[in-house]
Amino acid sequence: MAVAKSGSWQRYDADMKWYEHIREDVLAAAEEAGVSPRQQLRLELGFEEILVNIISYAYDYPGFVWVKTTEEGDCFRIEFADHGKPFDPLVKDHRPLEDIPLEEREPGGYGIFLVKKNFRLAEYKYEEMFGQMANHLSLLLDKK
Repeated sequence: MAVAKSGSWQRYDADMKWYEHIREDVLAAAEEAGVSPRQQLRLELGFEEILVNIISYAYDYPGFVWVKTTEEGDCFRIEFADHGKPFDPLVKDHRPLEDIPLEEREPGGYGIFLVKKNFRLAEYKYEEMFGQMANHLSLLLDKK
C-alpha cells in the first residue's frame, strides 16, 4: 500500500517490524512527487529520526503511528501523528558545541538539530486527531 499522493493518512503499527514498509511507502511518494535524489536522502534521515523515536518512546503499550505525505508546489510535506505520551521533539535541539569534548556532551537532540537544518519547516502540535489527543509533527522539504 503506497502512501497516497493526495495526502491521506495511513495507519501503521508503531513497531520496528513496519519500519522498512513505511520507509518504502514514503520514498515512493517522494519519488512520485519529483523530490530530487539529494533531497530524498535528507528526507530519509529526517524520517528515520522521527519514526524511530515514535516507535521507541511514544507508547508504553502497543500503539499506532499515522503518516501522511503531500505535494505542495515545490515542496514535499511528511506528517507523523501518534497517540503516545505528549512530547514536542523540536524542543530538544543540541547544536554541536565545538568547545566541549565529545565525551562530555549531553546525549540526544542531534537528530532533531539535523531535521531542523535539512527541512524548510518543522512544526509540532498536540491536538485532537483520530478521536484522541495526538502528537502531530509536520516537516516540509524542498523538492530540489
